[in-house]
This record gives sequence, C-alpha cells and structure tokens, in this order.
Amino acid sequence: MFELIHDPQQQPERLTLVGSLTIYEVRQAHEALLAALAGSAAGGSWQLDLGQLEELDSAGAQLLLALQRQLTQQQASLEVVSAADGPRELLEVLHLQSLLPITPTAQA
Repeated sequence: MFELIHDPQQQPERLTLVGSLTIYEVRQAHEALLAALAGSAAGGSWQLDLGQLEELDSAGAQLLLALQRQLTQQQASLEVVSAADGPRELLEVLHLQSLLPITPTAQA
C-alpha cells in the first residue's frame, strides 16, 4: 500500500512517501505526485522523505527519477532528506545516489 503525505505549508515543501513504492503502486503514486506538483509554482525547493518507505523496487526508483526530472524542468530543486534501509540500499545498488543523494537534515 502506498501513501503520499504532502505538506504544502512547510517550506521547502515536503513529500513523504509511506508504505511500498513498487510496480504495483507506481500508477497510484504517479497520479498522487502529479497532483502534488500541480499546484506548485515554478522554482522553489522540495524535500523528499523516504524514511517511512518500507519497500522500493526499480519501477519505484524510476518514478523518483521522473519526479526529479519534472522538478528540474520546473526550475525547482529536490533534496532527499531521509531514507529507510531498504530504499537506501536499492538506490546504492542501482548507483543512483549521485542523482538522488540522501542529505539528512534536522527536520528528517
């Protein structure tokens, strides 16, 4: 099961992914992420919190890369502020840590 928690009041805006982001949830997650981005202005900063994401597969990682690309096209930045062990390990195995670096913050 996938859940997206979007806090547009927080600056930078935070997207928290909860549950699983696998091939089975990618469509739902894609729709939820598009809805979250729809109300945002160009530019700005976003935080992606993967700390509550229990399961991530290559389809989910591809969606995260698409999210990053979309925000880059909107001249916005994306910072991954937390990741659970499973998602962190997959990003490392796929050698994506340079594209989606995890930067712990005081808020994470």
